[in-house]
Parts: sequence; C-alpha cells; structure tokens
Amino acid sequence: MKLFKKIAALLLIVVLSFSQISCTTSNVSSNETQSINNSTAAATAFKAFDDFTNDLFAELAPQNTITLHSLVEHPENYGINDYEVTLGSYKTEDLDGTSEYIDLLNKLKEFDRNELSESQQVTFDELLKYFQTELEYSDLYMFSTQLTPTTGIQVSLPIVFAEYSLDNKTDIDNYINLLSQTDRYFGELMEFEKLRSQKGMFMEDSIADKVIDQCETFLKNKDNNYLITTFDERIASIQGLTEKEISDYKNANAEAVNKHVLPAYSSLIDGVKALKGTNKYAGGLFNYPNGAKYYEYLLQSELGWSKSVDELDALLDKYINLSMLQMSTLLAKDSTLLDNADSFSFSLTDPKEILIALTEQIKKDFPDPPAVNYNIKYIDKSLEAYSSPAMYFLPQLDNYTDNAIYINKSNSDVSTLYSTLAHEGYPGHMYQSTYFVSLKPSPIRILLRPGGYLEGWASYCELYSYTLSDSTNSNLNSLMQANYEAILMLYSKVDLGINYYGWTLDATTKFLTKYGFTDQSIAKEMYESMIAEPGNYPKYSIGCIAFMELKNTAQTALGDQFNLKDFHKFLMDLGPVQFDLVEQKLQVWIASQK
Repeated sequence: MKLFKKIAALLLIVVLSFSQISCTTSNVSSNETQSINNSTAAATAFKAFDDFTNDLFAELAPQNTITLHSLVEHPENYGINDYEVTLGSYKTEDLDGTSEYIDLLNKLKEFDRNELSESQQVTFDELLKYFQTELEYSDLYMFSTQLTPTTGIQVSLPIVFAEYSLDNKTDIDNYINLLSQTDRYFGELMEFEKLRSQKGMFMEDSIADKVIDQCETFLKNKDNNYLITTFDERIASIQGLTEKEISDYKNANAEAVNKHVLPAYSSLIDGVKALKGTNKYAGGLFNYPNGAKYYEYLLQSELGWSKSVDELDALLDKYINLSMLQMSTLLAKDSTLLDNADSFSFSLTDPKEILIALTEQIKKDFPDPPAVNYNIKYIDKSLEAYSSPAMYFLPQLDNYTDNAIYINKSNSDVSTLYSTLAHEGYPGHMYQSTYFVSLKPSPIRILLRPGGYLEGWASYCELYSYTLSDSTNSNLNSLMQANYEAILMLYSKVDLGINYYGWTLDATTKFLTKYGFTDQSIAKEMYESMIAEPGNYPKYSIGCIAFMELKNTAQTALGDQFNLKDFHKFLMDLGPVQFDLVEQKLQVWIASQK
C-alpha cells in the first residue's frame, strides 16, 4: 500500500493547560464548569485524532527504509523504534488488496470532524479524500509501473542512494544493507511486470529500448561506478571513524554494489528484453481497457480537483489562448521582441548566486522563508541522458535545514537556470517545503503531499520568476513568460489528447503544427513521452492553472484589498493539499480579509 501525529510538544501544552484549569473547578460557576467540561472534551477529541494519525505515520513510514530515512532523522522521536531495514516489497499477491483502505476509512469516520481543531480538519479531509480515491480506482493497479524513462526507479534509485544521509555507523550499516536488497527488489518488480505482460499491458518496445539503454549506460563504468565514488567521498568526511573503519566500509559498499546493485541492473535488462513485444494496446491509455478511467485516477490523485477531464481540457485551452493573445499583442506593439527573444537570458548563471538573489527578490511578494542550508550538486554523467534538468530532495521533518538541489548539466539551459532554480529553490520547492515543515505540521501531512500542489506551485513560481528578470525590457520579460506558459500548457493538452481522447501521432502532429511546431520529430518525442509517463505533465501545468485561478478568485473578491504577499502566506500556511480543499479554505480566508 502506498499510504503515507499533531506535534507532541504542542499537544502536551494543550493537555497540561486544561488539566491545570480543571483542578480549580470547585471555585468557578456552573457556566464556567460547563465551559471547562467542553474544553476537556475537545482536548480528548484532539488527542484521540492525533494518536490515530501518529500511529498511522509510525506504521506506514517504516515500510520502506529509504522513505523513512528521508522523512525523519530520528525515528524514535516519532514512535518508530523497532523496524526492518528494507527497500520495501513488491509482492504480487499484495497489490489488489483493499481491506487496509476500508479499515482505515472506517476508523477515520469514527471521528466527528466538527470536534477537531482547524488543522486536524485539514488532515481529516485530506485522508478522507485519499482513501476514497484509492478505493474507487483500486481495481486498476495493473496500470501502475515503476519502469518509466524519466522518473522510473532505474533512474531515480542511484540518485536517492547517493543522497541517503550518512551521519553515523547505523546509517552506514543500513545503507549497505539497502544496497544489498536491490537485486531482490528488482526481481519482485519484474515478477509484476510479467503479470502486466500476460495482460498485454507491458510497455511498448520503444519505451523498453529506452529503459534498457538507461540500465546499460549505468553499467558502463563498473569499476568506477557512481555509487562507489560518491560513497567513498562521503565516508571520508564522517566524524568519529577510524581509518580501518573507513576502509572496511568502502570495501563493504563496493561489494554490495558489485554483487547486488550491478547484477540487479543486468537482470532488469534481461527481464525487459524478454518481455519486449508483448504489448497489445499501442498508443495512449485511451487504447487500453479502462485506460481512460485510469487516466482520471491519475488526475484525481495528483490534483484532487473536482473537475471533469473535459473541464480541465477547457481550462488548458483558456490559458493557451490567453498566453498566445498576450504574445501577439506584445509583438504587434514591438516586432523587435521576436529577435530579442532568441538571445533572452537571465544575467545570473551561477546557481549559488541565483539562489541568493532569489531569496532577496521574493521578499516583497512572499513571507520570509526559514533560514536553511542547501547544497548544489550535479547529476552523474551516467544518469544525465535521462534525468530531469533539475531536482530537489524533500528535507527531513526534524532536519529541514539541510537541503539539496541536483542540476543536470547536459539537460539544463544555463540561460534559463534562473527560472529552473526558482522552480526547485526559491520561491518553489525548497521554499514551500521548508516553510511548511518549519510550522511543525502533523507528520502524516508530509506523506499526503499531492503532486499537483507541489509541482503546480513550483511551476507557478517559475512563471513568476520572469517578472524578476533584469533584461531591462519588461515587454520582453512578459513575452518570454507568456511563451513559457503556452508551452507548459501545450504539453498537458497533448497529454490529455493522447491518453484521454485517443490522439494518434498524426493527430498530435497536426495539433502542434497549429502552434508553430512544424518539426515532426518534436511531435514524435512528445507523443512517446506522454505514452511512457501518462499524467506526468498535468500536475505541473494544471496545478499551475489551479494556483492562477485561486489568485484570480481572490483578486476579484477583494479588489484593492488584495495583497499578493498575504495570499501567498495563506497558501504556505495551509500547506500541500488537494485543490478542492484549497478552494474551500480560500473562501474562508477571503472573508477574513474583508
């Protein structure tokens, strides 16, 4: 199950306060006594719900030690003491079970939502929607796969391993243990892919070739593998280890990589090759039995926005047309903008200088971020070809001041690194994540983070960053912002078209030609990308649209009273939730501003 504790210190203050008051009940009036009784009952309800969510976090987080370690530095502080060191399980007999969801949903419904605190009600609503969505679409588990060209486990696992924090001997021992389980886990994963193959749902050959190529690229430099070199660098800086311990750990790590990780990738290659040619439903999800329904699930689970696919498609049309109209208007006023667009660039190109500048520039429109540390790292050459331009690793709940952003030198444009780091850093992912964690939310909220909110916010911030450009030409900045917005929306339009409406490659090519994409290779690349990872782009672009719609709603309702910084603070204080819930909370916030 891919499931996900009000903070103990805060809860303790509330309970102690009420117990101190209740000691003096003999000296107060009957009305005051009734108020005290109500307060005591509220405290009991608060604690019961916190216990439920705390227990749920403590149960779910350890199911994968990498996930647990990425969430908390000290699990014992979250009621997690004895746990198995494991990469998790991918056993086929567990994939179609719904009893756990039903049980948890029933336990959740035992709580009276009206008796909970405001923050607990948010958690309640998020859990309710999550459980209901998973149950509604639980019969579609065969569509799920971890082998995709951009975000697949064969690409992400080495980076995740390299970012696994090593602070003491326990961390090192657990890390090497996890490395040694890679072949077992990949073996279980391929058993599931065999089941998908029997249903005709294994990946298309062109996607399989990319996955195979990725694995072969990773295996090319066996003697100087990424997981050996990065470990050797990190182990040397850990305090308290003797030279012999460092040497022994280096040898143990190299052995785990050579005996378990590399063979796992070789087996994965063999397994994918053996299943090539078994796909029966070429094209987007539309062509698969219940494929359109599964696509609806992807949108609902990521966005949590009660809009039909047709309504989301219409919103994409609206924003594509608005951005195209803005570009046309700007070019009509100044035709030289088109020539200048070819050479447009943010002046800052050093990542550290960019993040320092962004931290200062956003203060006018965003609440102050917490003080944190961050490291800029670069993706290893063996992973560059298929990795994203950049990525941000979410921080630990109890160590949120340590952060890392990875940049892919071969897949990122130095001229737009500024906007990329606005997405990954400030005011995007790193800002939002560290801001929210600094508020000490219920830990279960960190497991519930919907992708539409996370990536939509980061894309919204990426668009915002164009207003900060120092090109000295505000119209050029606006042109580039509108251009980026149009491209962002076009990608999701194509995603919906292929996977929900059944566009063929020809239909995709014709659509893109209308917007100036006359190179058929671009259409082919986009078509194959949407087939390989359906529903990936909407969380960026439709999520971004959701934030723009929220801002428009607030501006319309508040008029001159609208303040952008206050609006952003409302969003940051609320934290990552489904967009239905953001809309509900926005109405409350608007009323409070009048």
